[in-house]
Amino acid sequence: MKAKLLSCIFLYLSLISYGQEINDEQLKKYIDEDNNKISVVTGLSYLHNTFGLLYQDKIFRLRPNDAFYTEFFLRYRWLDVSFSFAPKLTRINNDDPEKGKSKYFNFGFTFFLSPKLRQYIYFSQVKGLYFQDTKEFMRLIYGENYNEEGYLQFPDAKYRSFKGETSYLWIGNKTDYRSFNNMTYKPLKDVFVVSTGLFYQYNVLSDLNKTIYQGDTFTESENDSPSKDIRIALRSGGGVQKKIKNNWYAIVEVYPELYYSKLIDDDFHEFNIGLYSNARIGYDNGKWFFGGGTQLNWINSSNENFYSTTQWLFRVGIGFRFNSPTFVNRKFDKIDNVLK
Repeated sequence: MKAKLLSCIFLYLSLISYGQEINDEQLKKYIDEDNNKISVVTGLSYLHNTFGLLYQDKIFRLRPNDAFYTEFFLRYRWLDVSFSFAPKLTRINNDDPEKGKSKYFNFGFTFFLSPKLRQYIYFSQVKGLYFQDTKEFMRLIYGENYNEEGYLQFPDAKYRSFKGETSYLWIGNKTDYRSFNNMTYKPLKDVFVVSTGLFYQYNVLSDLNKTIYQGDTFTESENDSPSKDIRIALRSGGGVQKKIKNNWYAIVEVYPELYYSKLIDDDFHEFNIGLYSNARIGYDNGKWFFGGGTQLNWINSSNENFYSTTQWLFRVGIGFRFNSPTFVNRKFDKIDNVLK
């Protein structure tokens, strides 16, 4: 039985190799042409994000208003840049009188240091939060008979997050993996990748001294010291890209992780496990493209909210490609020669 199974596996792998070999010339031609093109994507995503506030050894949920992000992705050769914010164009972004106003800003970029080594850098900021567990918090202070409605708002509160990840591709290379990042690179063939990455994150929660509750504004005169924490995670997993008929494709990634979190200046830290996953389905004919997907980031921890974990995200986008200016191509040719 084992011998039969192994023979089937080797036969399958040989067929994959043969299928890739007959497309090598076409693949190389497309990559050479793509080096002189810029890909641009406009997208929309819904992000559910929860932070936390530690008080008397209990975690209370602290949230921004729900929002639809307007996102822009730009890719040229090995450099991916993303920028997003939440304009007041949809009803859900016009905030809630009971929860206050929230503003969002995100910026990041991804590039390959070598054919196997990928670097990701990202900054995000949310301003304006509300206490989702206001009633539970008030009962902790005033007793179980407290039944007033409404949310405690922090209009000036800022949550800034600096993130990065350095990952190494054990199976696959930058040509295979670029289409996994976002829709800017056309999937050319069936791909299986395996990577290990070190994820690191530094968070700062500040400006909580001003609060609004039931229409009244309160300001603490004492010094408002920021709350700072760090998170380090080791992710290792893989992804699959499958081409479907008529320029359609599907992508799935799953990365289990081991992580350590530490609240700076406090005796509060934790080791635990988690899971990062990403899935997308789309259409790409080489000139224009569209697609939709979801992300899930789960941590096995009762204190998960304290470490600013994005629980889930839905995203849709549409984009196109155009020829890049000649002087830009020349500049990047010099950089590419150094990075080879």
